[in-house]
Amino acid sequence: MPAPLPTQPPQGRRPRLGLAPQCLLLALSVTAPLTAAPPDAPPATAPPAEESTPPAPRWCVDSQEQLESQSCVANVDAEEDTLILFLHGVIAPDTTWQWTQQRAAARAGQRHHAVVLSPRGRRGHGPRGMEDWWTWPTSAKAQSLLEQELLAEWRRDLQQLEQRRERPFQRVYVLGFSNGAYYATSLALRGAFAADGYGLFAGGAAGAWLERSAKRLQRRPPIYVGWGSQDRARRDPSGLLRLLRALGWPAAGQERKQVGHTMTDSMVDAAFTLFHARQRER
Repeated sequence: MPAPLPTQPPQGRRPRLGLAPQCLLLALSVTAPLTAAPPDAPPATAPPAEESTPPAPRWCVDSQEQLESQSCVANVDAEEDTLILFLHGVIAPDTTWQWTQQRAAARAGQRHHAVVLSPRGRRGHGPRGMEDWWTWPTSAKAQSLLEQELLAEWRRDLQQLEQRRERPFQRVYVLGFSNGAYYATSLALRGAFAADGYGLFAGGAAGAWLERSAKRLQRRPPIYVGWGSQDRARRDPSGLLRLLRALGWPAAGQERKQVGHTMTDSMVDAAFTLFHARQRER
């Protein structure tokens, strides 16, 4: 089985920083004189070293296409008219943490014959201690500022892919990991984004205000919740699954033994098993 995502700090409303952000090396360049000084000239003084900041790494892993929106696309020639919209976890600025997650999402697309669209979050509205990281708007305040912009961007990207494929997608599934799972939970329980199913991995919580919103919804896409027994944030997804069952929501989930804060292929496969079962029931 392919290796799961590497451990990442669990994301909730009050995350703990288990890892320090990666540091970039600064390259120093020194300019030397082009001609020798005459014998009686004072000693030449070298100009001060200039610091140059390396460019930020490409957001999308090299194996994937990067759209103008900075969203990443994988498996664009998939046989079935299915789209996976993947929401990443928290990403420290100027790192490549997202690449492993993008590869995992692409692997899910290959296993389930789906195109994969992995949009990028926003900076400046992250959880405490990660305010300037790439994250999703999980708070009501951040949603009021960013959500309409994000959803419009996703729809434009989706339409671009449909035009390229010359046919619409018949099914759209949202998969969220860590911080992306918390935001995907909010989208699902508020009915903010029309999807045919949600897969939430290593994240997802249910507050009273989300419960009130969920009770009013008529359209209830299936939700799968997966988490590891060694995940420090395990109480959040397990609590969400209990709430979904209490609401009579079409949902399934499982705790994986000896698994930490990650998203495994088997979790994704279980989510698609639920999606397909609900599809057959319609």
